Amino acid sequence: MKAFLRRDRLIPLLEALSRQIEVIAPVATEAGPVFATWQGQTLDLKTKILSPPTEFLLPHKEVLFRYIQEAGRYTFEEEEIPPRLLFGIRPCDLHAIAVLDRIFGEQPLDQAYFRRRRATALVVQNCIAPGRECFCDAFEAGPQARDPCDIQLTDIGDGYLCEAETPAGILILNAGADLLQPVGSAHLQEKARLLQEARGSMPQDRSCAQIKEAMQRADWEALGKECLGCGGCTFVCPVCHCFNIFDLGVPDGERLRCRDSCLLSGFSRLTGGANPRRTPGERLHHWYQDKYEDIEQIIGLPGCVGCGRCHLACPAAINRVNLTVESRREVRR
Repeated sequence: MKAFLRRDRLIPLLEALSRQIEVIAPVATEAGPVFATWQGQTLDLKTKILSPPTEFLLPHKEVLFRYIQEAGRYTFEEEEIPPRLLFGIRPCDLHAIAVLDRIFGEQPLDQAYFRRRRATALVVQNCIAPGRECFCDAFEAGPQARDPCDIQLTDIGDGYLCEAETPAGILILNAGADLLQPVGSAHLQEKARLLQEARGSMPQDRSCAQIKEAMQRADWEALGKECLGCGGCTFVCPVCHCFNIFDLGVPDGERLRCRDSCLLSGFSRLTGGANPRRTPGERLHHWYQDKYEDIEQIIGLPGCVGCGRCHLACPAAINRVNLTVESRREVRR
């Protein structure tokens, strides 16, 4: 199903949807745009949000289940996940979700992840103005959505070309059926032109193979001296998924899953105090090896989608693609 939505009719469509389902959308704030529950706030559909929408599928902190002990026996309660709509995510984030689906779909299936995943509809906004840090095309993650979603949106100037790909997507558009207009050939041609321009604007020297070559040449000790070990790149990466698990409460309580980072010094530290990855350089090397080699060997896709968020978040003078230490002025360009 294809339809055209005029720009001034987007808010009425979201209002209609929000009366039926929780809508999570890019919301403008004083500190910058964030994905949040939309309740009429100003939208920001032009800026790539630093904090990825995958945090709504793999939260920084979540209750896996609650346990209650009675007469020596335990009963368990899982959290109910209400239906919601993730609106306005980028194609690179959609590809990250496809990667996470494969990772958490390995046996044994991660039930907590898939409870959220099955409850979430995805509306993707194709990227017609990629940032200078973006290289999603090299990873087949953009600028147009290439992975399954419910609706693709493309901003074609005076409105949005809406393309529903699933029955859920058709239901979403039908919530505002009176707001939609038929699609003409000019709409489709404009979409193709804009996406071709977006592809042409991206650098051609950032493929997975080129990054692997850079890993072979890298001076990890020098990179480790520059790395602050803050873990910022891992917490903005839409694919990073390291976590720790805690049980809180005896005899009744809850089991929590909390996000973690392999770049933090305590992540690989053993009980006796030994640490197989003691230095920042060793941890950074492991992070790259996991993303570009290990994950690909396990699921057939690299653990990078070319979104460039690690470059935006990194306070160090590290070129995240060439793996060289540069001046801060140069690395931010």
